[in-house]
Amino acid sequence: MSLLEYKDIMERCIRCSLCKWIPQIQIKSQKYSSVCPSIDEFNFHPYSGGGRLIVGLALLLGKIPYNEKLLEVVYACTACGGCDVSCKNLNDLEPLEVIQSLRVELVKKGYGPLPNHKKYVENTINLHNPYGEQPKDRTKWVDTITLTSHAEIGLFVGCTSSYRRQEIAASTGRVLNKLGVDFDLIPDEICCSSPVYRVGELEQAKQIMNENVKKISELGIKTLITSCAGCYAMFKAEYPKVLKIDLPFKVLHISELIEQLINEGKIKFNKELPMTVTYHDPCHLGRESEPYPEWEGKIVEVMPMIKMPFPPKPKRQGTHGVYESPRNVLNKIPGIKLVEMERIKEYAYCCGAGAGVKSQFPEFALNTSKRRVEEAISTGAYALVSCCPFCKTNLSDGISAMNSKMKFYDLIEIVEMAL
Repeated sequence: MSLLEYKDIMERCIRCSLCKWIPQIQIKSQKYSSVCPSIDEFNFHPYSGGGRLIVGLALLLGKIPYNEKLLEVVYACTACGGCDVSCKNLNDLEPLEVIQSLRVELVKKGYGPLPNHKKYVENTINLHNPYGEQPKDRTKWVDTITLTSHAEIGLFVGCTSSYRRQEIAASTGRVLNKLGVDFDLIPDEICCSSPVYRVGELEQAKQIMNENVKKISELGIKTLITSCAGCYAMFKAEYPKVLKIDLPFKVLHISELIEQLINEGKIKFNKELPMTVTYHDPCHLGRESEPYPEWEGKIVEVMPMIKMPFPPKPKRQGTHGVYESPRNVLNKIPGIKLVEMERIKEYAYCCGAGAGVKSQFPEFALNTSKRRVEEAISTGAYALVSCCPFCKTNLSDGISAMNSKMKFYDLIEIVEMAL
């Protein structure tokens, strides 16, 4: 939808500021009550979900100009979706979709994205990854891993695991081999399009999405596995929404597959791991992986200045993200004790890296990471565990910046250790 199509939603924002906090009934302490990294960093209303609704409306009405400050307000946001979940506990607005449309609008007008975003968009188009690495190096991590040609299970590795977090890619491959799961890689894999899509380059992203769907379909893959939360959210939620199709293959995160194999009695953990861990829900594996509900209706003014959707619009509240699978896997590993942070599941606090923030606003990304790491440390856990290579990078940076002794592991690394 265009920004103009969200005008009714932007007009219905009542400036309640609930978008800045996890829902009140979920708050356990004042210290860990916020849900918006951007408002925590900049402490000025336009940097909140509701504030960006007002900014979008002001743009549509010609009340503010396009300038550098506007670009900062729109792009200094991890698009984590926390504001979206909190808003829908009282209202039925779509802050996250408006923010995404704002970025698309800025690109259409020729103002966005920001310089560092443009560089990685260019890299993705020319080299099929945002890091500017050579495509021939994408599978350097494979080494001794056994692949099965024409397997019905395809492993979509993702750019970050392929080039920056190869230990996650390699661990995933070794675990699948140990478990006797026949799988193959996607030949000449290209980016899932998440970095391009999240900064508003919609048309470029569509081309990549179509190319991926075509290639994976032609390979005869029945189930697509990924250990990257960002790739998972794109295939699970954004591809069907943007392309308006049902994918011709099933999409699973590696944690879902591991849980399934445990339930089928096909996994035996042989090693005890005596450690206390806390789990960080990646935004893209959690609330942002929930598919968008279909709705055909319209916004009706039921009385002066009061508008409502008819028929009622289903709420995408992040409830149906992948939350239990990683926890169930951890709880099955001998010796592991899982302790929870205060903000978890659909109310989890972002790692701070997403939607172009780490590349363009590195200080903001690091500060957000330190806030999340501080919360993890407060649990008394020895290690912080998550399911996203991007979260691993940013949260590890936060741990280092705080000179903390806390360890970080991706879930698949823990699984491999236990096997």
